[in-house]
Amino acid sequence: MGHLRLHRDLPFARPAVYDVIADVERYPAFMPGFKGVRVQGWEDDTLRVVQTVGGGGITRTFLSRARFEPGARIDIVSHDKPFRVLRQTWRFEDAGDRRTRVHLEAEYRLADRLTGPVFERIFPGLLRSGLTAVARRAAHLERRRGAPPADTTRGTER
Repeated sequence: MGHLRLHRDLPFARPAVYDVIADVERYPAFMPGFKGVRVQGWEDDTLRVVQTVGGGGITRTFLSRARFEPGARIDIVSHDKPFRVLRQTWRFEDAGDRRTRVHLEAEYRLADRLTGPVFERIFPGLLRSGLTAVARRAAHLERRRGAPPADTTRGTER
């Protein structure tokens, strides 16, 4: 099973960063690899989302379920192909004045033996570039609100 842990400090307040990541319907506009998103609706406290993602000439559509703890955490799970298992957790912590530390942890196993190995190679890169896309989207939204520009060059990632 593939496993990836990342974190990055972003120069934006926690609610702003959380809102960017929670805005699943807008992912195709800014998140690398996202070709389409269709929200199916709420089932108790879980949002059902059909996502189409791709890269390297491979595109896959699958159902995921997301649970939100506003401002603090987002958990995403899928057992739909191309995944046998997908678990992603985004966590958000204050990291000083108008700064947020974003943690992303992902565990994944692909179901398809033919395209799975290719997708497994590109998936970690999509997650890493997703953190950069979140920072850019937060900066864009901050500029639209008229807030002073943040220094996005100081973000750190591990």
